Order: sequence, then structure tokens, then C-alpha cells
Amino acid sequence: MPLMKRPMAMIVLLSVLTIAAVIVCPMIGIRWISPLCIMHDSDLRFIFLNIRIPRTLVSLFVGGGLAVAGMIYQAIFRNPLADPYTLGVSSGASLGAAVCIVAGVGGTAFGMSAVTFGALVGAVVSTLIIYVFAWSREGNSSTLLLAGVVVATVCSGFIMFINFVGGLHKSFQLLRWLMGGVDGVSYSMFFFLVVPLTAFFIIIGLFMPQLDQFLTGDNIAHSRGVNIRVSRNMFIIVTALAVGSIVAVCGPIGFIGVIAPHACRMLVPGIRHRLLSVCSFLLGGSFLVVADTLARSIAPPSEIPVGIITAMLGGPFFLIVLFRKKSRLLM
Repeated sequence: MPLMKRPMAMIVLLSVLTIAAVIVCPMIGIRWISPLCIMHDSDLRFIFLNIRIPRTLVSLFVGGGLAVAGMIYQAIFRNPLADPYTLGVSSGASLGAAVCIVAGVGGTAFGMSAVTFGALVGAVVSTLIIYVFAWSREGNSSTLLLAGVVVATVCSGFIMFINFVGGLHKSFQLLRWLMGGVDGVSYSMFFFLVVPLTAFFIIIGLFMPQLDQFLTGDNIAHSRGVNIRVSRNMFIIVTALAVGSIVAVCGPIGFIGVIAPHACRMLVPGIRHRLLSVCSFLLGGSFLVVADTLARSIAPPSEIPVGIITAMLGGPFFLIVLFRKKSRLLM
């Protein structure tokens, strides 16, 4: 197949697979819910429409958002190991959630649960810290990566301290939240999530061609008219806020931001970032939809946190990517 036609063919194929996953996966679970059951059984209809459908929609946007965020950070830092949590936003959100869980804060705030609101506050504070480093005079890629490591390390230390003093019951709640998952989501949480993610997709879509220039190096990109500092900081801050919104709702779900972009690059070598972002969204979203279906189906009557499933599937894939790169270097 000619190289120019391969990206579009891949987008069509991934679109078909994504639509199939969104239609079929809500029917699968501890109990199979067929269209006939939806029509005649009010209890199963309630489960399908009010539990499985919002869960599937949230999985689609969370997986797609993490995949696109990982693709952006890999391009900005020119590091194939970069993921959406590179700059410590996830750790900040986790610290905010940990404080609310151990403190026993209940109720809602601005239509969100207290834990979700606390996680969002933690993500915003982490983003502000990143913003300070991004706009400092020495806010280059290395400085930002080191700042992200420091933020993540400090937040992890506080989380371990809170977990240690919180008691057994609170520690279990915190551990469960840190595993990540889309169980318990609702339509209100879906709309809370889809608004910032839609804004994120629109903003980065307008500036997506600049990511192609980042891979050439700062000097060449600057010679081609790209304002390196402003563009990099814009991508970083917008992506950090999107990732913070995802983690606030679902907790940290790992590996998708690494798996999806690499898989798309393997399927269509040399693909530009505008098309790569579409492929990454579709692959990451459908992957999380399928992973969540497995999480609620393979160990009935309990459910496995989907973060465990993504880690179990993502680890071997990551090793395959590393071995492929090593074999290419040896050739």
C-alpha cells in the first residue's frame, strides 16, 4: 500500500475497531446484556444505560486523552520513554486525593466528590509549579524533566507518610484509588471530563504541525519560525491540565500514554503528528475500553482495577518496543 494512503487506512481501521468496542463492550460483563434483555428487563436496562454506557464513554476519552498526552510529551522532550505523568501532575493529584481520603472528607464540591475535587486541586497546584519552571529563564526541557521528578518524588513521600499514619481502612481506600479505575463513573463525571478534554484536543490540534518541528531539534525548529519556548510551554501546560482532569476522575492509569503512540508509529512509520494524534486517540481509547471490560469480567463477582490490567498488558508491550529498538541498533 502506498505510504501516503497508509495513515488514512489505519485511521479507518482504528475507527471501525473503536466503534465496535464502544457498541459491544457495554454488553459484556459479569452478566451478558443482549439487546433483547435491554428491551424487556428494566433492571438490566438500568445497568446498561446508567452504569456500563457512561463507563465505556469515560474509558474512551480517558484512554484517548492519555495516549495523545503521551505523544505530545514524547515529541516535546524527544524522549520515547516520556508519558503523561512525566512532569509529576499525577503525583500532585494523588496527593490531593490522599489528603481527602485519609481526612475522611465527604460530600461534594462543584458537582464533584470531595476526593475528585481534592485530586483536581492537587493537579492544578502541580501544574502551577510546572508553570513557574516553564516560564523561568532556564525553563528548558532538562529543567522541566528534573522539576517533574522533584515534584513527583516529594508528592510520593507525602503520600507514603499519609498512608502510614492513616490507618488500615484508609490505607486500603487510598491504595485502591492509586490503582486507577473507571468504576463508579456517571454521566455527570463524563461531562465534567469531556469539557476540558475537548478544549485540550482543539487547542493542541491547531498547533499540531509544530510538534513535527520539535523532533528536528530546537535550532532547526527555530530557524523554521517556531517559537520554541512559547510553543513548548503552551503544550506542556495545556497537556498537564488535561492529564490532571483525567487523574482527578479516574486515578493514575499507567502505560496507555506510552503504548498507543509507539504502537501507531510501528504500524505506520513516519506518520505526522496530526494523523498520529488521531490514531493514538482511537487506539488508546479502544484499548482502555477493552481493558475495562476485562477488568469487570475475568474475576466475578469482584472487579479488578483497570490500572492493573493496563500494567499487565503494557509491560510486555514495552519490552517488545525496547527489544525492537535494540535489534535495529545492532543491525
